[in-house]
Amino acid sequence: MPSPYYDEGGITIYHGDCREILPAIPMCDLLLTDPPYGVRLGNHTDAKRIRPGVGLKKQAYESYDDTLDNFISIVVPAVTIALGAVSRGIVFCADKNLRLLPAPNAISAIFLPAGLGRTPWGFRNLAHFALYGTAPDLNLGAKNTAIRSTEAAEKNGHPCPKPLGWMKWLVTLGSRQGETVLDPFMGSGTTLVAARLQGRRAVGIEIEEKYCEIAVKRLAQGVLDL
Repeated sequence: MPSPYYDEGGITIYHGDCREILPAIPMCDLLLTDPPYGVRLGNHTDAKRIRPGVGLKKQAYESYDDTLDNFISIVVPAVTIALGAVSRGIVFCADKNLRLLPAPNAISAIFLPAGLGRTPWGFRNLAHFALYGTAPDLNLGAKNTAIRSTEAAEKNGHPCPKPLGWMKWLVTLGSRQGETVLDPFMGSGTTLVAARLQGRRAVGIEIEEKYCEIAVKRLAQGVLDL
């Protein structure tokens, strides 16, 4: 079993390659993750172009290029392993590469009226995510699986974090009080912060130590300060 980078208050962080760590951790309840999308966001020539459908220049990882090849060879296998370690899953992905993930039970999105980048047709307004398994307590009534949002993500040292409100909503959509949320592409720890605020336990895995440090600092702030 790998040694945790952080383990306190029901939140555990591992620093390393999630493909190596996932087989060693206990079963969790919900996979909630925002992996690289394979949309050319990274440290290569295409990322420096600016035109509809390409112009993403943010550099998230020094050791990883956000190419389609890496998405297929690294991200998809990791998501597949993670889905085998949970009862249900919610995985963010760019719309054009959703088909490359394991087949979901449903697809939904967060509607962003201000736009989220551009396509050859205009602005992209949906942040898509794939849904796996069955929603908890579905027998008690179905919930909406999409929301409209104008919330901006906080600036915390990671170039592309998700807004905390999104992750709090998805934690409650996909898990029950006291269950464990898994994020194998943890980044700056927004999923873990959301899980703690919503009364869940959480396990995060992150390959870049600088983002582990950011996540630990955010968790150390305390619930009332987040």
